[in-house]
Amino acid sequence: MARAFGALEDLDLDFASADRPQLVTQLLAQCATPRDAAFWWAQPVSGRTAALLQVAARSENLSALPFSAQCSLCGEPFEFELPLAPLLATAIDPAPLKVELHSRTLALRRATGNDLRHWRAARPSSQEQAVQLMLDSLLLEGEVQAEDHAPLAAALANADPLAAFAVACQCPACGADREVDIDLDAAALARLQQRQRALLLDIHRLASRYGWSEAQVLAIPAPRRAHYLALIESHHE
Repeated sequence: MARAFGALEDLDLDFASADRPQLVTQLLAQCATPRDAAFWWAQPVSGRTAALLQVAARSENLSALPFSAQCSLCGEPFEFELPLAPLLATAIDPAPLKVELHSRTLALRRATGNDLRHWRAARPSSQEQAVQLMLDSLLLEGEVQAEDHAPLAAALANADPLAAFAVACQCPACGADREVDIDLDAAALARLQQRQRALLLDIHRLASRYGWSEAQVLAIPAPRRAHYLALIESHHE
């Protein structure tokens, strides 16, 4: 379960932070259940993403996320919506992932928030080093060879659908079929950052007019808060 973003503690979240795994963990520990950072660090990446989307959905009563893209053939921009219900219902299989490669069987686990934190702290110097670091972390059985990197990456992406997410769509201008890569975490965080900015602006306007504290402003139900803001606006005309 998740609550809507907008509590007093949410104003302290630093959406400009370059450490996204830490930001996502802190946000989930504040807005989702359980309120336990260690729990969220240990969750699979797709599970963390689904919880983050749920916070965004609850915060704005969203049923879909809007996106824009540009056709690679005709160059025309187009927009589409991504329904949230199927994403929130995504099931994460806890069983190890078995991959058959050239008469060999490799077993891997799915990446967690702790893995994201570890990989970020390691600061690999090349893409090849980064891939090797990831596979070494996730490998449970077998031995990875250089030619295994691409098929293993594809298998992990298929097993963790929200981590490497893409949408098949059709350009409304030329009819070309294309695949649009979507960073779901980034999309959810961008909307929550906008909400934080809007809350800070509301607090500034109401505090400036009535002298209320941040806690007093946020304690006022949103519809009544909107009424006060409308009164301030009408008196400025």
